[in-house]
Amino acid sequence: MNAAGTAMAGLAAFIAGWAAIRGVDAWRAETVGRRKAELAEEALAQFYHARDVLIWARVPDRPRDLAPQSDDRDRRHHAHASPIERLTQESALFSELQASRYRFMAYFGEDSARPFEQMRAIHGEVMSSAQSLIRDPDELAPDAERDRWEDAIGWVEEKDDMLAHRLADTISEVEHVCRPLIADHKRRIGAANA
Repeated sequence: MNAAGTAMAGLAAFIAGWAAIRGVDAWRAETVGRRKAELAEEALAQFYHARDVLIWARVPDRPRDLAPQSDDRDRRHHAHASPIERLTQESALFSELQASRYRFMAYFGEDSARPFEQMRAIHGEVMSSAQSLIRDPDELAPDAERDRWEDAIGWVEEKDDMLAHRLADTISEVEHVCRPLIADHKRRIGAANA
């Protein structure tokens, strides 16, 4: 009986160890799933905020604070500088978004960085276009180039606004990654609480 008791104790220890390992694996999977869902939710919220800031930055400015006697050049300069001022006010958001990029890549792979790169490119295009317009107050640049710059800062018909379409595509792409994770996590929480 002593040998059988030892064998039973060994089997019980093996089963307890196996159950503990499975429990740790399940806990680890749940923790990683929760962290992925939280990161997806945070990144998606940042993208929505960045989208709204870019839309606001590109709204053509009506310079009310300029004196009525200001000439057209002053008014144009103020209107061209508005996107830069608006985006600069929200620079922390764009920095945080780019900082999230690396955590996002760690959880979702390098291909998931594409929306971050697209958002940075759109932001950069608006900023550089506004800067180019400011540097060319006498409108010496070719018309096609000035048109491209003005389109980038929002001086374009809505139906022709390619930058707005790119922004919408970027949001769709990040939603494609994030929404299923967020929904799955909420479903699991709901099932655990039921």
